[in-house]
Amino acid sequence: MTGSQRISRDNLLGMDEAELQSFFKRMGEPSYRGTQLYTWLYNKQITSFEPITAFSKSLRSYLSNNTTISYPEIVDKQHSKRDGTTKFLLKLEDGSKIESVLIPRQKDGNDPDSLTETVCVSTQVGCPLGCKFCATGAMKYTRNLTAGEIIAQVLIAKEHATRRITNVVFMGMGEPLLNISSVVKAIKILVDDRGGNMRARGITVSTAGIPDGIVELSKVPIRFRLAISLHSLDKKVRNLLMPINKKFDIGAVIKSAIEYAKAKRDRITFEYITFDNLNDSDRDVEKLVDLSKRVPMKVNLIQYHPLDHLSKLGLEVDAGAIGLAPSKRIYEFADALRTRGITVFVRSNAGEDINGACGQLAAKNLKRTRKKMVEQ
Repeated sequence: MTGSQRISRDNLLGMDEAELQSFFKRMGEPSYRGTQLYTWLYNKQITSFEPITAFSKSLRSYLSNNTTISYPEIVDKQHSKRDGTTKFLLKLEDGSKIESVLIPRQKDGNDPDSLTETVCVSTQVGCPLGCKFCATGAMKYTRNLTAGEIIAQVLIAKEHATRRITNVVFMGMGEPLLNISSVVKAIKILVDDRGGNMRARGITVSTAGIPDGIVELSKVPIRFRLAISLHSLDKKVRNLLMPINKKFDIGAVIKSAIEYAKAKRDRITFEYITFDNLNDSDRDVEKLVDLSKRVPMKVNLIQYHPLDHLSKLGLEVDAGAIGLAPSKRIYEFADALRTRGITVFVRSNAGEDINGACGQLAAKNLKRTRKKMVEQ
């Protein structure tokens, strides 16, 4: 490294191995320094350069003065006393706020040794799609997140987890396939042996249905999972619930899902929020059965989670407008699908008491100081 060279104060978190190698080469250092830093960033989760004893003191000092490893600030942390879910309100460098959720998960019955955790990450500040059952959809869309901002949510969750994190779901704020380049880059780093070293099958990307994005995902040579927010196969009902259906018709979404399933040789997960007398009829069961004959699939049934503040954000679907499906009806719907040969899971409402369940993320600033945070 020549003393006359100066570099901008780049945030190195979010760079992949090749970018870090090029970064060091521009500094006059050997490229393998980039590989070393890559492992320290994502595998050992450093937040400063001091622990990297493989680097000379002068190199560590130079990096400290000219670059940064910048994480979002934890503005608020809420912990559910009901189920152990933790929700983080994170402040990005530009002042924008996002939320991510850490969810306890038990893999093998009641065996405490099999406990793991799942982190649900955001991909955008807000969301432009405006799904009527989602708090994030009622927010104003601001921007896409960088790969570094996505990965940072996972690394922050790891610091606070009491068990090993085995699953990452791109199911928080935003539409992942409208930020596909950052999402794919983050996944590649997370599953790399020298990076996050996570199982590819533990990664799930959830989309409201962007056909071109689904096809693009099918070409990524990593076997992560795909989930599609379906909620209805009836055009009028889906138009009501998900305005994106007016732009990307459900027929086009299903066509891309079939292409994805063939390319990946994998099942698609269809997310399905049940609303009383809207999308939980016997006819809806038949439509899902017909779909199962076209594409290998399983169904995640989700209970709608209403919030008092959603009406203030412009939410049109609430208990008075359409009606919440009773828990009993959800299980009846699940049983009807199972008897027709469809694999069905009824999603838990983990984090509901802290507005951390499906559809509840809205990055509300609760204006609590760090001293007032609810700790784990």
